[in-house]
Amino acid sequence: MRLLYTESNLLSLRAQIRRRRLVLYAVSALFFALFIITLVIDDHKQNRPQLLTLFSVLLGGGFAIFYYDLMIRPLRCYERHLEHALHGRNHEMTLEFLRVEPELSLVDGVRFRGLTFLGDPDKHGVRETGLYWDAELPLPEFVPGQSLTVRYYDRCITGYQ
Repeated sequence: MRLLYTESNLLSLRAQIRRRRLVLYAVSALFFALFIITLVIDDHKQNRPQLLTLFSVLLGGGFAIFYYDLMIRPLRCYERHLEHALHGRNHEMTLEFLRVEPELSLVDGVRFRGLTFLGDPDKHGVRETGLYWDAELPLPEFVPGQSLTVRYYDRCITGYQ
């Protein structure tokens, strides 16, 4: 069985998330410090820099939201996927490969490529089974009609033979 993920993948991903969080915390701390400084400035003439205080809150909050959404959240979704793939409940099934879907799918924040297999018919007589292949990993050259044993959790492939 060729497994797609290892513990080292998960550890390196967690280290990358940790580095990105440190950047978020550092920049947010700078904006927070600017906010506090502008609140403390008072020359007894009622000339407190209210506009600078407002901009420090707006820019700091906007930066935090956008940075988290663009730089950290996708990695957190992928980390959750790796955690399930490595430590979750996995199943194995022998199927016949049929085709690769042309479009990518976004499932729980992770991009996947759809693969269609022919398996045992269910109670409705349908034999097609759709599973997801991680779009970040290179897709092997599966031949239509090839019999594969796939290891998966939910509908995401974690290994094959």
